[in-house]
Amino acid sequence: MRHEAAGPARLSIAICSHNRGRQTERCLAALAPLPETVEAIVIDSGSAPDQAETIRAAATQHGARHLRLPTPGLSEARNAALASARGDWIAYLDDDATPWPDWCAVLLRTIAADPDLAATGGLILPQWQAQLPGWWPPALRAVLTIIDPPCTDESTAGLDPYGANIAFRREVLTRLGGFPTCLGRRGRLMISNEETYVLRRLRQSGLSVRFTPDLVVYHEIDRARLNPVWLVGRQYWSGVSEAVMLGALGEKRLHRAARFLLHALLLAPLGLLPAGSTAQIGLRCKAAYARGFLRGTLGEGRAIDTALP
Repeated sequence: MRHEAAGPARLSIAICSHNRGRQTERCLAALAPLPETVEAIVIDSGSAPDQAETIRAAATQHGARHLRLPTPGLSEARNAALASARGDWIAYLDDDATPWPDWCAVLLRTIAADPDLAATGGLILPQWQAQLPGWWPPALRAVLTIIDPPCTDESTAGLDPYGANIAFRREVLTRLGGFPTCLGRRGRLMISNEETYVLRRLRQSGLSVRFTPDLVVYHEIDRARLNPVWLVGRQYWSGVSEAVMLGALGEKRLHRAARFLLHALLLAPLGLLPAGSTAQIGLRCKAAYARGFLRGTLGEGRAIDTALP
């Protein structure tokens, strides 16, 4: 990877990492060599000392700028990258994502072709550490941060990018205030939807968001996630995230909360099943999402709405 450029960059690529030194090095290596108009920024989000050193060394080896934050927080890390970025555009890659060899060229071509574009993102293909279990509901593949439909105009037209592979016009993202710190992963806390919040605000402002199928990364799927305990927990936090995001956007939640209260009550007996059981996994995920949405509406949202930009 090239050494840090002295002048302004056309594109800044931010890799926010928490305790994933090996994966961060792999992501940086896949980007090499970068064009002269592109810079890489690695943001260490409160990693443990040994991982922090591995992340720092990887950034140094590949000529990337390195920032270290004292505590974990994905939105805080993304906002730190935004404040530090020199590019007209800023792209975000997850630390466990591996971009395709032409990823940078595709992104530069995409943003050059459409001066009105505000945000874009692309496919996220799974790189499995272990086979996806047969009991896993097909409709919930996406919670593993996967976007891999057949690549046709019809199949990708309505897709929203995910934060593992997404890019924004820097001036537009800065004007919105960056990512809301009431959303976004924080250590083991699986709250999310921070990029969905930003995309919704962009569209509410009439700005252009487009899915770019040729912009492809692989995403490593940790085998530790392929169990019912993780999946049910993830769906609970998806419910929390959705409710907090809707509140942050000023959208009404009480009608949906009433519906989810009914779901939670009707499905409450499923809570008697062992946490590690795969029995009725789809309904248990539905119940968990409902409980999470209620918490986000009635409790969690009030506690953290003040963290909005």
